[in-house]
Amino acid sequence: MQREEKGKDIATHRLIERKGQLWEVPSQSGKGKYTVDLARPSCTCPDFALRGLKCKQIYAVEYTLTPATEAWSAVSKTKRPTYRQDWPAYHAAQTHEKAHFQALLHGLCQGIKQPVQNRGRHRLPWSEIVFSAGFKVYSTVSTRRFMSELVQASAYGYISSVPHYNSILASFQSPDLTPLLHDLIGESSSCLKSVEVDFAVDSSGLTYFTSSTLV
Repeated sequence: MQREEKGKDIATHRLIERKGQLWEVPSQSGKGKYTVDLARPSCTCPDFALRGLKCKQIYAVEYTLTPATEAWSAVSKTKRPTYRQDWPAYHAAQTHEKAHFQALLHGLCQGIKQPVQNRGRHRLPWSEIVFSAGFKVYSTVSTRRFMSELVQASAYGYISSVPHYNSILASFQSPDLTPLLHDLIGESSSCLKSVEVDFAVDSSGLTYFTSSTLV
């Protein structure tokens, strides 16, 4: 059983290659390779030469050939294309990300219409409430710590006044915010219409679509 478990470990973590009717199996330590012939069965490792019985390399090949493992191995061991990283562009994007985010979010929020208010205390524009709430989520810090970021956003002209942090927290509980956020999600994703045909919760859907289309 110990050899069988070690064989499963080799099949799971090492690359086993088929060479015609033979199999090339790396040792568990990663130092050296052995040839397995399942027709006999036999292996060129010292363990099989000494005992003449199934060794961990033979068990590894057998485990690889089970239907579920074979299918998984084909997927996991397929080499994916790699691309060179444009490091200057990457660094520029990282260092200017927050500024670009605020500009994009501000532009996105400008399309939010303010409902008519006939009575009561003057309310903050919905566009600024959504901007403040969205920027707060992006910041990943507590609302109180986030206020210094909002003061800077006000200085840049993205909001006319800095709301109290309790007003930002209250906005997350407002049911009036839900339809506005739905509209903004649709508007912000409209630029992907030309490449995205199916909904995906993350970028993996886009990766699959573009790769399968280009093949």
